[in-house]
Formats: sequence, structure tokens, C-alpha cells
Amino acid sequence: MHLFAGIDVGQSATKVALADEEGVLLARASGPAGDELGLGAASTRLRDAVESTLAAAVKRAGLPASARFTSLVVGISGFDRELQGRRPRIHARHLRYTHDAEIALAGAHAGAPGIVAIAGTGSVVRALARGGSEVRIGGHGYLFGDEGSAFGLARDSLRAAVLARDERRASGLLAALERHFGCTAAECVRGFYSGTIARAKLAGFAPALLAEAQRGERTARAIVHAHALALAAQIRAAARLARMRSPEVALLGGLAANATFERALRSALRGALPGARYRRPIYDAALGALLLAFTQAGITLREIAER
Repeated sequence: MHLFAGIDVGQSATKVALADEEGVLLARASGPAGDELGLGAASTRLRDAVESTLAAAVKRAGLPASARFTSLVVGISGFDRELQGRRPRIHARHLRYTHDAEIALAGAHAGAPGIVAIAGTGSVVRALARGGSEVRIGGHGYLFGDEGSAFGLARDSLRAAVLARDERRASGLLAALERHFGCTAAECVRGFYSGTIARAKLAGFAPALLAEAQRGERTARAIVHAHALALAAQIRAAARLARMRSPEVALLGGLAANATFERALRSALRGALPGARYRRPIYDAALGALLLAFTQAGITLREIAER
């Protein structure tokens, strides 16, 4: 049996899709986050996440732990040419590491031209032009990017909450944030700097912020609106560079699944790119990586469909 796998390594989780040469999905598995943004060469975060999640998928498929792969593609949040930490120990004839935006794009449009905006813990926009060229906008991490992401929303919420606390102003957002974390806004800031509040934990405040915005809290609504506009502007830039006037745009990620944020983004996108056509993703990012694994081995999507 020839085995193919696609792996989506994100800031919140790692997901694996495993299939045989006929395109039959054998197993899926989820594991811990594996991105290594800001970590050094000794980091095993990526290696541990990929190896454990892939092993879980292999076991779930009823295959031996020593199974070897014909082709495997790994999409990693924040990836830029080289791995930052220890390399996963994978036995594959064809193996490629890439940015998670590429696998999300491949899955969302099943390999066809279009645009994908990932709005999860972090954010990035990627477009595939009709000529085959690709454009990436954003994806520069939590310090210099993440517009329209859960972390971006939470970061700006904490900034606004700390200011409200300093100025001794009543704020629904401040109350919601301190209730969520069980500490003062200033203590949250110190917790983030010290590492006791990790990026993913801070990003976990985003649903509470969106609930406040839905209830009409002014600062929360302003933060959501600003991030929706910023992400819509990135989608517009991707469309311009890919020479797309009426692109199909798919949204992926946990934040994109939130009805309040999705409405805000779609409204912003109507103003930024009136010709855009919104669509639901055909496949998720792990399946997109799996499709790329087949393509990498010389098997086209048409060939898979005909089997």
C-alpha cells in the first residue's frame, strides 16, 4: 500500500489526514499545537506535535508504527523557508514543508484559483492566480501581523482594558476581560510577558470579546470593526496582485467560524472588494495538504477523482 498524508500545524492544534493511493481517507487525527514562532533551534515543539499526531493517525488506520509514506506535505503556521527547531523524524519518499496558507488555499478551492483568508489564532491571506502564481499577504506573527485574528482581537482588547483601568474608567470590555482571566488587566499583561499566559490562552478571549461586541459594547465593536477592515484590505491587496476582479474568497479558522466576526468581515469585504464572491471551503487545510501530497507525487486531482 502507498500512503499519503497531509499535516496542518497551527498555533492551536496539529491535524493529520491519511489516505491510500486510491484517495481513500484512512484516518484523521488531532494533536497539540506545533508552531515554533520565536523559538530557537533546540525547540522540539514542532517535532513532537507532528510525530505524535501522525502516529495517532497511523494507529487509527490500523497500520504498523513503522509505516512509510510515498508522499507527505506539512503546512506550518509562520513557516518561512527553513524549520526553526528540530526536524520531525518522518519516513517519506517525497516530503515538503510549507506555509499553512498554501495548504489552506489548496483545500478551500480544491486546487482551483481563488483566495483564502485564515482567521484563527493568527491570520494570513493567500491567493492562487489563474496562471498558477501565488500571492501571500500578512502572516507575519503576533508582533507584526495577525490582523483579523483571535490573538489580534484579544491583544487589542487587553490594550484597551489596561488603558481603561489606568484611567479608572468604567468599561464593559474591562470587566469581561478581568472576569475571563480571573485577574486584573495589568496582571494579564504581566502574565503574558512572563509566559504564564501563553499566546493561545490570550487568544482564547476572542469569543468573549465578540460576545461583548454583539451586545453592543462600544470598544469591543470598534476592535472587531477595525480588524475586519484590516483583513478585508489584505484580501483586496491579494486580489489586486493576483489580477482577480471577482475572486472566490473562502474563510478558514476558528475566528472565521464565529458568526459575529464573519458578518463583520463580509460587510467589510463588500466595501473593499465588491466583486468578491464568498464561498464555503471545499476541504479543510489538512485535506489541502493531502491534495498537495498527491500532486507532489505526480498524481493529479482528476486522477484521484477517476479512481
